[in-house]
Amino acid sequence: MNDCLSLNATACRVAQLAREKEEKRALERRRHLVYLIAAFLREQGYSNTAESLLKEAQLSRDVHVCDNIDLETIILEYADYYYAKYNRYPKFCKKAEAAGNVTQNTCGKKERVSKVLNLKQEDGRAVGDECNNIGKSRVTQKHGGILPPNELNLGITVTPIFPAESGDRTATIQPIQMFDEAFTDNNERILKPIGNLYPAGSELKEIADVISREIVQQNLNVHWDDVKGLKFCKALLKEAIVYPMKYPTLFSGKLGACKGVLLYGPPGTGKTMLAKAVATECQSTFFNITSSSVISKWRGDSEKYIRVLTDLAKHYAPTIIFIDEIDWTTTKNADYASSSSEPARRFRAELLARLDGLLSMEYMNVILLAATNVPWNIDVALLRRLEKRIFVDLPDRASRLEILRFYVHRDLHESPEMSELVRETAGYSCADLKLLCKEAWMNQLRPVWTRLESKALTVNDIQNDGLINAMSHIALAKNTVKPIAKHMSDQYVKWHEEFGSFG
Repeated sequence: MNDCLSLNATACRVAQLAREKEEKRALERRRHLVYLIAAFLREQGYSNTAESLLKEAQLSRDVHVCDNIDLETIILEYADYYYAKYNRYPKFCKKAEAAGNVTQNTCGKKERVSKVLNLKQEDGRAVGDECNNIGKSRVTQKHGGILPPNELNLGITVTPIFPAESGDRTATIQPIQMFDEAFTDNNERILKPIGNLYPAGSELKEIADVISREIVQQNLNVHWDDVKGLKFCKALLKEAIVYPMKYPTLFSGKLGACKGVLLYGPPGTGKTMLAKAVATECQSTFFNITSSSVISKWRGDSEKYIRVLTDLAKHYAPTIIFIDEIDWTTTKNADYASSSSEPARRFRAELLARLDGLLSMEYMNVILLAATNVPWNIDVALLRRLEKRIFVDLPDRASRLEILRFYVHRDLHESPEMSELVRETAGYSCADLKLLCKEAWMNQLRPVWTRLESKALTVNDIQNDGLINAMSHIALAKNTVKPIAKHMSDQYVKWHEEFGSFG
């Protein structure tokens, strides 16, 4: 008897554990669906909607959907399974019922509605008073605010699945900026969906999703004033890129604006910084293309990447395509034997052919911006397509003084040691000067480390303004920080005199 009861208790316990485990799996599946939906929204460019879903569902930002899983794949696999089982494809959508029936049914799930719905509005919208009151009370309780009357603030847009027939009116809820206000500090550019640019599920659509990740959506927040010195380079960039996008009517004649711009010069002179300033000031779609974005080991893929890149540039126009270290794309004809493999030749041919179409007069709102440290290695055919070539040289005396003053305390700006330092740093690039000041800052902080470690001083006792307060620290740092590209300056000047632009 006791053994029988023990077996029954064990069986009940096992069944209970199995039910709990199945419920846990069901919860995990529902949670995974929400993560998949958020990832799908983000891929389609609905950034604010995805953020709203993350906050509403309290999803963890440390969880990411695997690359081999997405909603489209799941739907395709389910459709194939359904067809194999029932010899017909499933229906995922159906025509909506009449607006009044839908509203009445929705409200009936929560509360019995005794009132008759008002279906005689001029715009044809069917809105139940009781349903509105329920929605208002929930939103008001959740957000602790009072909503205006007759305004259901759900932050969504409802559009019909099937186009309305002629003469019919559609039920529409206008989008209300309820969640967007919480993301005003995000400064994220919202991209329009790719749409019907490529067929769904095609290889080009997948490549387009990969290339779209190279679009800089965050505001880089680098302005012209943040780039110290380089006044002539900034003026040329404004004339070549900013003004044509800002005043397109002035460049609509036969000659038009430059469609390709090359920034060249020694490393660390501010070429990438200038590109970031252009991206911030133009407020256009900015593609940051690297070799990993368009180079593939598989035969024919690199040409497809170039094709999709040019298609997306036209789709998201006005667009700036920025290719840093562009010398990796093509090499000079003298080096042809070292890169004469068939994939390399096909890639170069596709790139140059696409650039010809992209930079033609037909597409006035797409500009190619490139940067390189070795302009003499660029293929001549590509160099021809980069019409404006701007030499970003080592900073002159005035630029070096402006950069050093930015990191040094105001009391030292007019000191004789500052003038001597500006003279001694001839040949230093902008990056070298910043590294010099960073090393001087470390020299200034080294005595503080010892006092902090010995508990003789606390962090709250230190008045930190982030500036160098003694020129001796810079003099000591100058013994360890040496200029990198000083010996290459003559080579850049020679190439500039032969191929460069002088404005």
